Amino acid sequence: MRRLLGIAVLALLATLGLPTAAQADTSDFTFDSFDADYTLTRLDDGTSHLEVVETIVAEFPDYDQNRGIIRAIPSDYDGVDLNTAIRYVQDENGNDVPYEVSDTGDFLELALGTDDFVYGETTYVIAYMQENVIRSFEDTHANEFYWDINGTGWEQPFGRVSGVLHVDPSLVAALTGNAACYYGPADSTNQCAVDASGPDIAVSVDDLGPGDNVTLSVGFAQDTFVTPVPTRGVPQPIPFWLHLLSGGIGALSIAGAIAAIVARTRSGRSAKGRGTIIPQYSEPEGITILQAAALENRTASGLPAALVRLAVRKNIRILAYAVEGHDEPYSLQFLTADRADPEDQAILTALFGESPEPGEVSPFGDSEQEEARALTALSDAAAASIQTAGFRVRGSGIGIGVLLVVLQVALAVVAVVTLVVSLSELTNVSPLLIPVMIVGTVAFFVTAIASVRPLLYTDKGIEAHEYLQGMKMYLTLAEKDRLRYLQSPTGADRVDAGNNLEMIKLYEKLLPWAVMWGVEDQWVKELEVRVAAEPTAQPDWYVSQTGFNAGLFAGTLGGLRSGSTYAPPASSWSSSGSGFGSTFSGGSMGGGFSGGGGGGGGGGGR
Repeated sequence: MRRLLGIAVLALLATLGLPTAAQADTSDFTFDSFDADYTLTRLDDGTSHLEVVETIVAEFPDYDQNRGIIRAIPSDYDGVDLNTAIRYVQDENGNDVPYEVSDTGDFLELALGTDDFVYGETTYVIAYMQENVIRSFEDTHANEFYWDINGTGWEQPFGRVSGVLHVDPSLVAALTGNAACYYGPADSTNQCAVDASGPDIAVSVDDLGPGDNVTLSVGFAQDTFVTPVPTRGVPQPIPFWLHLLSGGIGALSIAGAIAAIVARTRSGRSAKGRGTIIPQYSEPEGITILQAAALENRTASGLPAALVRLAVRKNIRILAYAVEGHDEPYSLQFLTADRADPEDQAILTALFGESPEPGEVSPFGDSEQEEARALTALSDAAAASIQTAGFRVRGSGIGIGVLLVVLQVALAVVAVVTLVVSLSELTNVSPLLIPVMIVGTVAFFVTAIASVRPLLYTDKGIEAHEYLQGMKMYLTLAEKDRLRYLQSPTGADRVDAGNNLEMIKLYEKLLPWAVMWGVEDQWVKELEVRVAAEPTAQPDWYVSQTGFNAGLFAGTLGGLRSGSTYAPPASSWSSSGSGFGSTFSGGSMGGGFSGGGGGGGGGGGR
């Protein structure tokens, strides 16, 4: 009846076009129980011998999903061969169950069943023999049967996992009386009860989740058994070639770093300038303000400076108030495109579109991200044009630098692989390897830094750089020194330092460059003083409700900086085994953990 109902459900799901259970993963089932029966004896040569009978009851779904199970039985214990021999596989009635055995090196994998599907409660009884199952542990001064019962390599839950150890009568006197049980995922120290009230030693734990295991540890007097020395997890001698390899990695890392430094020194130098910086108070020719900001590594100040420049040149007007219907505290008003160079025109287009009408007003601030994106693109393009316009050139030898970085990465990979292989195969590493990895890390960073080819000044670039430095010098002079310079033979023929109107025009003309250099505070304060002394010269390129003053303009400038900075949308990202384990600390006296012994293994559906 249940089978017919299952078929009907499958037909209905197929009709509706929904995924059927037959398409589910073969691991989607449960185990009612896993009961292991162990009989421990000692062979004539003192070797431990274990007879194992595992009774596993699976609960499969009532549709075509599983053809049986796979049971992976460990074939070694810390590198010691267990000489595993399969005796039989049967069902609960003693009937043989077909199976195939695959030797993977670490496990014997038994594929139980045929090509026919199995449904509902299904029992498998697996019998096999193993040797060398006892370990000698120094911390407990005992031989131990330290054994994982079901193992941590299952994706299915277990309703019950139990194990009972039958000790050969000739070995009972050797029992120390110490026994412990651990359960849970690998390395769990959860302890479970051990029943040693009778002649046998038994443990049982209910309701285990996927990957959960039960481990039984029973102590015997030292030298009760002949215990082979583990070959996995025990430090082994380091072969000479590993020392040689470790030293070679370090030598090549150092050589790569030295080569990178040498290549860097030979990659070229900036053109030589005059070496003397002369104060300048005229705008430079042949370079835009965004290019100048990039040339002097002042990119963050470039866009605000460019906006102030458009304002003082009467292309736009800065309004220190919001446009009606908008929340931004500042606005920009288009006046004219006269005298606008290509960079100016591109900025105006980004702010007002292709053909703005004189007087058109646009809000400006943090929420205007499309404007900010366009302005940031213009700034990036100006920075890139530093090379194409011939102000800077990239140093030579980039290819060599890349090759040396790749070499350092390759050496790091070899070092890590050597470390992993040494630990896994020898449980030991060359004493040279760790220092070499430290040296290699330093060498990698040195190589990476030295392999970067900076942008070098060309003759054209060094000339522009020295001129811009001269502007910075003039902008940062004390007022009396600035006036003295204007009255010198060099400056007297261009600006009348005694004419307040001319001085206001000069201060306005150089204000964008003061913004670029980040020295606008002092400059604006002096402009405020001169404007206050000349009421008819109130700046018409900056409009506020209280007139021009340094404090208000400083706040406006902060708004220009913020509004011209594009902030990309925030993004988020997220990221989302099983087998036998071993330990070299005993568990019969406590201090052990689940998955710490031999045996166990795992499996799943097929």
